[in-house]
Amino acid sequence: MTKDEMLGWFKSAPKGSRHQRMLWAAQKIARLTGATEGDAYQKLLIAMIEGQKGLDPREFDDCA
Repeated sequence: MTKDEMLGWFKSAPKGSRHQRMLWAAQKIARLTGATEGDAYQKLLIAMIEGQKGLDPREFDDCA
């Protein structure tokens, strides 16, 4: 699964805190790829850090 696809799953997650959305996306990624949820979460986090220019800052309004 590409980083863009992982970010797409994060962006399509139901509304909630950033952490809740990351958990939801990690579960979906894990089911699709056969990876563990922990591995999927770590890969999603790395993809988010590397691709943070492509994310809308308003998606992180729960951090302010």
